[in-house]
Amino acid sequence: MPVRKRIKNLELRIKHYALPATLFFILIALFILTYQVIFQDKFLPFTYVGDTNITFLTKAQAQRVVSSKFNQRANEKLQFDGFTIDLATSSARLDYSSLNEVFQTSHKEQLKTLFFNASAKPKIYLQLDNQLEKIAASVYQAPQDAQIIFSEVNQDSSPSAQIQIKKAKDGQELDKEELKTLIGDYLLFGQTTLELLFKIIPPKITTEHVQKAKIALENTQEEPVKLTFDESTWEIDIKQLLAILDLTSGGDLLLDKDKTLSYLQKIASSIDQEVQEGLFEFNPQTKRVIAFASSREGRKLDNDKTYQLLTDALNQSQKTINLPVAVVKPKVQTQDVNSLGIKELLGRGVSYFAGSIPNRVYNINLTAQKINGVLVPPGEVFSFNQTVGDITEATGFRKAYVIKEGRTVLDDGGGVCQDSTTLFRAVLNAGLPVVKRTAHAYRVGYYEQGFPPGLDATVFYPSVDFQFKNDTPAHILIQAYTAGTTLYVDLYGTPDGRVATISKPIVANQTPPPAELRQDDPTLLKGEIKQVDWSAWGADVTFSRTVTKGGQTLIKEIFKSAYKPWQAVYLVGVKE
Repeated sequence: MPVRKRIKNLELRIKHYALPATLFFILIALFILTYQVIFQDKFLPFTYVGDTNITFLTKAQAQRVVSSKFNQRANEKLQFDGFTIDLATSSARLDYSSLNEVFQTSHKEQLKTLFFNASAKPKIYLQLDNQLEKIAASVYQAPQDAQIIFSEVNQDSSPSAQIQIKKAKDGQELDKEELKTLIGDYLLFGQTTLELLFKIIPPKITTEHVQKAKIALENTQEEPVKLTFDESTWEIDIKQLLAILDLTSGGDLLLDKDKTLSYLQKIASSIDQEVQEGLFEFNPQTKRVIAFASSREGRKLDNDKTYQLLTDALNQSQKTINLPVAVVKPKVQTQDVNSLGIKELLGRGVSYFAGSIPNRVYNINLTAQKINGVLVPPGEVFSFNQTVGDITEATGFRKAYVIKEGRTVLDDGGGVCQDSTTLFRAVLNAGLPVVKRTAHAYRVGYYEQGFPPGLDATVFYPSVDFQFKNDTPAHILIQAYTAGTTLYVDLYGTPDGRVATISKPIVANQTPPPAELRQDDPTLLKGEIKQVDWSAWGADVTFSRTVTKGGQTLIKEIFKSAYKPWQAVYLVGVKE
């Protein structure tokens, strides 16, 4: 066939089919346009709220129709397994905001609504708590925990225990939230399964866990668990095991950790011992150090690890546990003391305490004993408070006069500052770095016996401390002792060539003391007067210290003290 004829036939076919196709698309467009016009302010076909068809209805019409049916149902009484719920007292109401969402969504997806339903499920508000609580109280069943039951039996004249189990039982409680959902479905759809719904309440102590405990108890009855350390042994028999069992945790844990640790603490009390650091004394003649209190290793039972070993033992055949005890070595072994570089006197501090009452003298000596013989390793900071500890009657201190809250009163540890002051002077003379030092608030007469003001250091456990650092290459040994009414603190170590130069204190801004203070004292006889403090001028005191070594300055510092004026204090007896 000629090409021209073929082309002409093709043109005729196109004209034959083009017209119907055009008409089809025009009809579709007209249908869609008409559909949009008709449903512009109405819900599209197959749109429901619950079981209510709201097709062709406006939003207002739909709300009225849905409300009518909802309100009718909201006045009914529903029966649930013999229990009545009166919806008329529930203040039931609908939140209709979801209708707007369905309207907008369906109009955006118009073609989809021709084949699938569009539905709205408004939120329902109900006040049913009182009615549901009454039902819940009636149907509640408490769970029953599994139990271990012991009964004593005698076999061949040997007492033992027969172990039985009472199985656990689940409890139940009303599932109020699911019941509200059922009621809401009824209000919207008119049909639902009107039956009570329950939640299972599992017991705290399960049968499975108690069964494991039973096995552990029976095994322990046959062979107790033994805890050993050195030549000591402690047995965990069936009664002791029962006392520390944990039946609530589930899983493989059979022991209550708190109860077990409490039991182990009793064992630890016969094992644990604090590490004891040796106390030493330097003999200037022999240039040797001797120990007057030997060092001793410390011991500490690892309670947590023992708990884990006990847990493992109950699940295994191993019934003997070697207790894990950590050994704490002293910082310095007694036999090593003469290899620490303690060779010569580095610096000495001196103070006088003439006129002190007996209790103050006692406290001065007790504090000296606590710091005497202490070793300070190179690079470490010595803390007066940490070494001496809490200063109370319980730790051996007696009451003596102290300045407290602006008054001179009897309090624990009066006189301890005599030792911190004397140690401060020794550190100054030895050229060691002072880490913490606080001057007294008032000038104390004891510290100015033979010395100018400004050379004191107060302490108050635990907040106000005196500290210095050992920056020498060897250990430093502290020796503190009294002779008559003089307190000495000597620091021994290895001299490294440093030289300390201390200036004479400069006293400025002096202010006179207030008038004397007289205080009633019920411990003194009436008419007896006793002076316990002496007047002192207030002043600002400064002095400097320079520490050099081989022509190089190691330390250059200024110490400042601001003393308030202080009055003479007399105690007046009132005791009849």
